[in-house]
Amino acid sequence: MKKTCQTSLDWFIKALTIFSILLLIPMMFLVPADVIGRYIFKTPIPAVFEINASFLMVAVVFFPLAFVHQKRGHIYVNLFTRKLPDKLKNILDLFSLVLGIVAYALIGWFGLEIAIESTKVREYVSGIINLPIWISKWFIPIGCLAFCLELLRDGLSRAANLNAKQDREA
Repeated sequence: MKKTCQTSLDWFIKALTIFSILLLIPMMFLVPADVIGRYIFKTPIPAVFEINASFLMVAVVFFPLAFVHQKRGHIYVNLFTRKLPDKLKNILDLFSLVLGIVAYALIGWFGLEIAIESTKVREYVSGIINLPIWISKWFIPIGCLAFCLELLRDGLSRAANLNAKQDREA
């Protein structure tokens, strides 16, 4: 059961990351195409800013958070903790993981409330093209959920390692 949960979480995190990477492709082409259209042909592509800012960018930011944590890719500053004993460093790491879980759980919770409300009213950005942004509102709670689950898994693993070290020392 434990292995199945880990595999499912890894699959979920990988799927979100691949989806966000795939969304970079239209971003790479839309922005230059819009610039070329605007300055060379005097005809910008309708709703490029809204598509990028209200849809694509949200997924690109929130979906890979858990994957970046798995790969230890987030910025880590050890200026003040570098000379502390290992046990205290581990405790501070666990504290920072708990703090991260709380912060992103709150972001996810409020994001979920906004996504539900946005879905009820089928929110969209009006313009030449009516862009439904209620879909992208779901990216925040989904990304936060994956990140919180990964932080929780990391925290439980570190706590188990900390307990194992204490048992060996005793």
